[in-house]
Amino acid sequence: MKTAYLIGIKGVGMTALAKYLVEDGYVVEGSDNSQSYVTDAVLAEKNIKVYDHFDEKNISSINPDVVIVSAAYDQTNPEVAEAEKRNLKIIYYSEALGMITADQKLIAVAGVHGKTTTTSLIALMLEQAKMSPSFIIGAGEVPILGTNARKGQGEYFVLEADEYRKSPTNFDSKFLDINPEIAIISSIELDHPDVFASEEDIYRAFYRFACRVPLSGEILINIDYQKSKKLVASLADRKFQTYGFSEDADWQVIDVREKDKTSFSIKHGGQIYGPYELEVPGKHNVLNATTAVIIAELLNINEQTLKETFAKFKGVQRRFQEIANINGVVIVDDYAHHPTAVKRTLEAAKAKYADSKIWCIFQPHTFSRTEKLLKDFGLAFDSADKVILTDIYASARELSGNVTIVDLLNEIKKSNEKVIYLHDWKKIKEYVFAFAKAPVVILTIGAGDVYKLGLELVDLYKNEA
Repeated sequence: MKTAYLIGIKGVGMTALAKYLVEDGYVVEGSDNSQSYVTDAVLAEKNIKVYDHFDEKNISSINPDVVIVSAAYDQTNPEVAEAEKRNLKIIYYSEALGMITADQKLIAVAGVHGKTTTTSLIALMLEQAKMSPSFIIGAGEVPILGTNARKGQGEYFVLEADEYRKSPTNFDSKFLDINPEIAIISSIELDHPDVFASEEDIYRAFYRFACRVPLSGEILINIDYQKSKKLVASLADRKFQTYGFSEDADWQVIDVREKDKTSFSIKHGGQIYGPYELEVPGKHNVLNATTAVIIAELLNINEQTLKETFAKFKGVQRRFQEIANINGVVIVDDYAHHPTAVKRTLEAAKAKYADSKIWCIFQPHTFSRTEKLLKDFGLAFDSADKVILTDIYASARELSGNVTIVDLLNEIKKSNEKVIYLHDWKKIKEYVFAFAKAPVVILTIGAGDVYKLGLELVDLYKNEA
């Protein structure tokens, strides 16, 4: 019996990996801190034992064949230190992904935005095409797939490819441990300023990633970003297919219409593909879906299967997830934490719920991102009728910084005066409940624990109803 112990198991990627390993015949245990996570139910469903604290004694429970460590931890973690002391096999999350995908045809979805939705959509399409893909998706739940990970019987493996650091002491990007046959690069712009000092730094990471695709492979890249154009020009020996709204794109998105559903067509090689209809809102999701159209062409998946996929796909957990509609008060949760993603999410809400006021409760994620992208955040909330800021979510990777929530408040006020900061969640709930009246959409936005606030608001409005 194979055994694996996962340190930092509650992270969405680690949870998906744990589920995959169980399906691959492993006995899996792991540990994390005592906080509740969206993944808790997923782990419980698979009967995976999880310790809610780190202790060197935990790791003795199953005498693991391999210890897999999340990117958040290093030798300062007592369990990592114990594994080293006992000469156990230790690998990081990204190395585990490289090992389990080594013998399969890997479709890897990279980019600063859209990885989770795109990975889910492509995995669903391959399932609809009876290709039995394996996949690992960085979300707590993907309702239409019924899981965030699966060991399929087919030759293709669909995987999120993350540009973030491999570990606290190894700043190489995680996606440099995998070898895709088909790579999707949805976007290249500055993020993770705790790792990448400039946009040029993050570009170099994506350049190295693209170099891992063999000459016989394919790279699909959104050409709407300047650094994407630079990448295509810099790697003349690789096969690129470009997509986007740009007229320069090989696959150009045209005729986008947003209402109850989002429709679009694609111009390619003098031919019009579509029109297609999406159940998920927003132009960013049109771009995500465009990659599925190109993959369908590459893998000879028919048009009917593609359209059925779009009709069935309702999104994933924490990506524009409508969690309640209580007498015209709609509560939506979204993981957006980069200015571009926040802006697109609010624009999508404005288009989908055109007759409602748009309220946004935003929890900034990490001090370094808030500081580095402060001016961009200031311009991200124009589509909101009301913005409420919470405290900056520090996360385990950094507990303090040089920026304050007041800095962000003042920056947003330059373009949207209807913004306030409330420190206490109880006060936020009281304020929203008192003044956000139907028809209204309340979005909780951020990569921290702001989703819990949304769930508490659901209870408030339900009790009133």
